[in-house]
Amino acid sequence: MQRDLDMPTWSGNDPLGNAPTPPGRSRKWLIAGVAGVALVGAGGVAVYAYAESAKSPAKPDAQAHVPVITTPTAAQAAAATQHFLASWAGADLNGAAQATDQPASAQTALGTFASGLHASKIAFTGLAAGAADPAVPHALSTTFHTTATLSGGGSFGYAGSADVLVVDGKPEVHWAPSVLYTGLKPGQTLAFGSIPATSAKVVDRHGAALTAKAYPSLAGVISELQTRYAGKATRAKGQGVEIADADGKTVKVLHVVQPAVAGSIRTTLDAGLETAAEKAVKDSHIGTMPSDVVAIDYTTGEIRAMAFRGGDAAFNGAAAPGSTMKMITSAALFDKSGMRPSDKSACVKQTVINGQTFHNFQNESDPNADLTKDFAISCNTGFIDAATAKLHSGDLRAEARDVFGIGDWNIGVPTTDGSVPDEKGSTNQIAAQSIGQGQVTMNTLAMASVAATIADGAFHQPIIVPGLPQQTAASPISATTAAELRQMMVVTATASYGTAQPRMTGIHGGAKTGTAETATSTNGWFAAYDTTNHLAVDALVIGGKEGVLSAGYVARDVLTAG
Repeated sequence: MQRDLDMPTWSGNDPLGNAPTPPGRSRKWLIAGVAGVALVGAGGVAVYAYAESAKSPAKPDAQAHVPVITTPTAAQAAAATQHFLASWAGADLNGAAQATDQPASAQTALGTFASGLHASKIAFTGLAAGAADPAVPHALSTTFHTTATLSGGGSFGYAGSADVLVVDGKPEVHWAPSVLYTGLKPGQTLAFGSIPATSAKVVDRHGAALTAKAYPSLAGVISELQTRYAGKATRAKGQGVEIADADGKTVKVLHVVQPAVAGSIRTTLDAGLETAAEKAVKDSHIGTMPSDVVAIDYTTGEIRAMAFRGGDAAFNGAAAPGSTMKMITSAALFDKSGMRPSDKSACVKQTVINGQTFHNFQNESDPNADLTKDFAISCNTGFIDAATAKLHSGDLRAEARDVFGIGDWNIGVPTTDGSVPDEKGSTNQIAAQSIGQGQVTMNTLAMASVAATIADGAFHQPIIVPGLPQQTAASPISATTAAELRQMMVVTATASYGTAQPRMTGIHGGAKTGTAETATSTNGWFAAYDTTNHLAVDALVIGGKEGVLSAGYVARDVLTAG
């Protein structure tokens, strides 16, 4: 049962100035050290910080008395908390601290509380006790309402709580930062002063506003950008109460006295191309199948558009890339084994590797095919036979990571990294991964970047926020390898037998299609670049039977709009 008790209030002009130093206590506790007060100049934030024990009773020194801890009654918990709060409100910080199980930590923290908030008055009301705290053995939790009158204007009110234990027969408040403010963590502080904006307008590279209503695919991106960068985009700071971390950075604004003036967060996106991308993922040729697309300026790595329907696989998907992986496999064959596009690699209907049969999606066959023809008609067996004969375990992974930069990217919002695992000596895994199956996973952002690297002849890590540091490639793609890959992609886009040709009419560039088999169906991929607008695009359609007949329409819609 909980009881409401009348609580005293206290006010004054200098609640901290003459607080006495607490006497020592015979009981020794292992307690965290406490930082002192740090005041920032005029217009800044006054901050106090303190350390604290974990949310459990403090452990005694091994050489000292071991206290006996038991559970208080509801009446004892209420009385102990009332004594603590009455002392705190009455500026008897020593008395308040002595009412806790960690008086040294408590007195220092209490002594910084009013100065950190610039509070001229603090009052407590509505004390209730009786609920057990499952996180602290033997503790009963008490609740109350705190109201701090801010000397800078207004008041800051919030719900508070404290645990009470009986230590050696005496009910005491168990000290923790959360006694000052619920949820406050070690290393965090409360501060009253300048606060940043909590939101900001997100704009494209030309300054046009980007909203979730106008561009549904960007809802998560816009929210994340506002969370990460709104403070940095603040035009004029406001005033209020915040939680700050140990570095003084805002964790959360708790109370606003004067709102900050928000600024704008600029992105690399292009509103016009984003509009086209939002329409492209709903292209009538793919019905209602989930799809996504990413467009990158291949000369800079700046993301110009991203859109999806049915879940964000654009930035956070992880699926087998199918034959679009042959862009990386071709590069590995050139760089690791010395093969060239004109080298023969017969395209047979099926090939057997250690008892495992691999086949071509549509039974393609050309006994005289070279690597360029295998690439253009998307022949699996030609690539599998070449890869298993000439590549070693780990070669594909190294090529993806070192040449194409596939790995841990910071583009400005969260993304899922592409992955090409080491085959660990398995020839069968080399075979599968060379055609984008096995354990390889990519999303459209990663494969758009692969196409972009080929188009420009250099890796530029994708970014959506201008000016972010861009990861470099450990082994930049060679001019010869890039040129040969571009030529293979051009053949795929222009030759009558090229799988991408039907969607690349009128587009000046190259492409690679992909059809990835899954446990239940297939996914269509289409990667391409256009030299007239410096765009590299990749599209994925979940359930698409062939890349050219599904993702090809999505990619073309974006390329022709750019």
